[in-house]
Amino acid sequence: MLVRQILSGLCCLVSLPAHSMDLVQALELLQLQGPTYRAAVHERAAGLENPAIGRAGLLPQVTARASKSQVDGTQEQQNVLGRRIENDLDYDSENLSVQLRQPLYNRQKMVEYRQGKQRASYSEAVFDAKTQSVAVRLASRYFDVLLTRETIDLSRAKLKAFEQQVAAAKRRFDLGDGTITDVDQATARRDLARAGVIEAEDNLVVALRLLQELLGTNPDQLSTLHTDFPTPPLQPDNLQDWLQKAQLNNPSLRARQLNHGLAEEEVKRASSAHWPTLDLVLGYTDSESDSLSTINQTNRYSSIGLEFTMPLYSGGGVSARVRQATASREQAGEEVNASREEVFSATTREFRGVQSGQARIRALQQAVISSERAQDSARKGFLAGSSTNVDILNAEEQVFIARRDLLEAKLRYLLARLQLAAAVGLLGEDDILQVNAYLGPELALGY
Repeated sequence: MLVRQILSGLCCLVSLPAHSMDLVQALELLQLQGPTYRAAVHERAAGLENPAIGRAGLLPQVTARASKSQVDGTQEQQNVLGRRIENDLDYDSENLSVQLRQPLYNRQKMVEYRQGKQRASYSEAVFDAKTQSVAVRLASRYFDVLLTRETIDLSRAKLKAFEQQVAAAKRRFDLGDGTITDVDQATARRDLARAGVIEAEDNLVVALRLLQELLGTNPDQLSTLHTDFPTPPLQPDNLQDWLQKAQLNNPSLRARQLNHGLAEEEVKRASSAHWPTLDLVLGYTDSESDSLSTINQTNRYSSIGLEFTMPLYSGGGVSARVRQATASREQAGEEVNASREEVFSATTREFRGVQSGQARIRALQQAVISSERAQDSARKGFLAGSSTNVDILNAEEQVFIARRDLLEAKLRYLLARLQLAAAVGLLGEDDILQVNAYLGPELALGY
């Protein structure tokens, strides 16, 4: 089940929630009013009309023509005596005709009918690809907001710690226990931390704007990560199985393959201009005084017949179009190969991203614990005289880096799972809900 099925299945919840928005609710809102998603919906609707357009060329074509005119003129004639006589020619002329043309054999129209069905399938594949792509992009921007907002809190905590270090260094200097170097070092770290807070705030503004670009609105609160963060193993845990899934199900690759099929048919369509056509033609005409020879006459007649057309020579244009279509077909074939390699590369990258992400999260969780211990040891060592002020500042910095890296690793891990599912063309309800289960606590976006 693709993401568009998830979204349509959740349409009863499309109103913007008063509480914090999670990833599922963001996807619902995307379906309701996101311009990128809505554009893809209309593109798909347009593509689904292609079979009807192609089929129309094989169905009867009925045309009607009607005309009415008034003729005002004179006619000069010679009588038996040789004298010229003028006669008035004032009359009305009316003509009505109806014609039905049914193709009996038209190779070009038959190819266009097959192409219409292929274009509809192509539109479906493109829509699937865009739907999954926009869902992953939404998750990426959602996580960017979480990361930048949490970074502000971490940056402020670091700034507060460095401000305390500056105050402590100044007190020790005033009491004669410290040096001006300690004060300067602490002040420099504090000033850098202050600049980091400003940068984090700017990053949040940009991240929120990018999220609003997809949703069409700017949420006040988002659900952030739970403290508990399990990393279950991939199923299956073999890369070759994922590559096989990608080759079978990736919508972008399927769209390229359909495009190659369209190019194959286009070669046949171009060469069809050399082939004869056969039409059944039925007509009915009702005319009154439509020429000088039919003044004051009414003619009504019906006709039925076969019309055979055989192209003989068109200046070489047909052959040129065949060569052009053949080259485009070869291009489409190479694009299929290139797309397949891109899909395999993306699948491999995201597969490794999930697997290495599990180990990286475990390592960073331990790094946070170790950094906090090192920070505590540096403070105690400073009081005991075995550590310097720089040791404390470095320890404070390391705690901030470890905490932020851990948060980023968690978000990258979740995004990699979604990107892996999208790479194999199977991003569905289970994937979205599994990632959404990691979210819960409310995070206010104001600061």
